[in-house]
Formats: sequence, structure tokens, C-alpha cells
Amino acid sequence: MWREWVMLTDWPKEALTSETMVFLKSILQEWCVKNGASILSDAGAAKARSLIDWYEFGIRDRDELLRLLSEEIDPATRAASP
Repeated sequence: MWREWVMLTDWPKEALTSETMVFLKSILQEWCVKNGASILSDAGAAKARSLIDWYEFGIRDRDELLRLLSEEIDPATRAASP
């Protein structure tokens, strides 16, 4: 029941403007450089999705968005850890 409700829930989202996309891309590029990843890699694509999700959730501060990207758990790393 809960899962069905969540899947049906839709809230209005603010449109992503070209200025917003430039802002988000600069954060993603910074993360990619810092982590040795290509923006076109699977990791880059996953971080791009997360970045947009955080932005749409209401996080607008550059440092906070970068921190959130950096603190996300990497499933590959998590599976390998004890």
C-alpha cells in the first residue's frame, strides 16, 4: 500500500532552467575531477541523477550539494566492505 502511494504521489517541480543546468553541471564536473571519474561514465550519470534529485528536493547551496554527492554510499564499495 505504502509503495503504491509513493509511486502515485507527484508534486510540482520547479523547471530546470539553463542557468540551473550550468550550475548543476559545474558541481558535477567538480565532483568528477575530484574523484577521477568521467562525466559520461556510469558513476557520473548516477551522480547527475542524484544531483538533480537533491536540487529538486530543495537543496540549492553549492557546498551542500557537493557534500551530499561526496557522502553518498557507493554500492560497489559498500558490498566489498565488511
